[in-house]
Amino acid sequence: MNTKLTQFIKRNRRRNAHLYQPGLIEGQEYVVCPISSERLSMIKDNYITCILGMNVEDYPLVQRICQVRKENIKQGLQKIDPDTGLTAYEVGQIKARTVLKQIDESGLSGYDRKGKKTRATHMNNIDELGRNGYSRLASKAIIKGNRTKAKKGLISTDRNEFHRYKAIVLYLTSKHRSKLSDGYITGLAGKENAWHIDHMFSILKGYQKQVSPFVIGHSANLRMLPWQDNLSKSATCSVSMEELISNCDYTIERSTDEFNKVYELILEDIKNNIPLNAVYLIERLYESTVH
Repeated sequence: MNTKLTQFIKRNRRRNAHLYQPGLIEGQEYVVCPISSERLSMIKDNYITCILGMNVEDYPLVQRICQVRKENIKQGLQKIDPDTGLTAYEVGQIKARTVLKQIDESGLSGYDRKGKKTRATHMNNIDELGRNGYSRLASKAIIKGNRTKAKKGLISTDRNEFHRYKAIVLYLTSKHRSKLSDGYITGLAGKENAWHIDHMFSILKGYQKQVSPFVIGHSANLRMLPWQDNLSKSATCSVSMEELISNCDYTIERSTDEFNKVYELILEDIKNNIPLNAVYLIERLYESTVH
């Protein structure tokens, strides 16, 4: 347990001792943090980021404010200020906008500073998949949007197992694109002097031989080829499976195990009519592995 959380628990047990009285109802008079198991009237973003050291978007989806606290806030915000005739909420909003509009010595407004801080937080918040905060938000939006489109019949969920496997490989490959293609002219087939990224052990053979997509999309399996050579190579392989596994610092057992887990998730998505989404599948694979 980190030092901040230990200190917080001591303060919380003292300040919120009333929340630990017998006979109280969870959800009505208090909520429980699933990480620390502490009783709180409200789980704030600041508590999640500063005390628990987590990203707000990664915090479990639980009730974060009890009904009593919610009603107290609602009543307080509806109270009329005798000087202005406005509610407390309206007065607070006016004050906040006034402060945020103020320009500091650097020429930035509060809005500018807030936006700058938010951008920096999202850009520096890199997860295990190499995505920053903006990328994760975009992934969630795409997943939600695709589900809605699928329900409306605007996109098809009928994509076979290989296409879903290939999508995962291509997503993993894209993580190495900028480094691999540095110094090369890239473009579609037919573009003069254009080069393509080549999978030395092909995606099709990887699927047929039940190789982990993390191996096929590994940097050790990638190289640059002129587009003509890449097209003529097609699904042939320029390395053996044994060389591939060794170059990627894998074992056959690990590769096969990962393939099987990915394949199970692919079949689950097809069964549940979930649109093809490599990021969503990789996230679930990672969650199943760490837990």
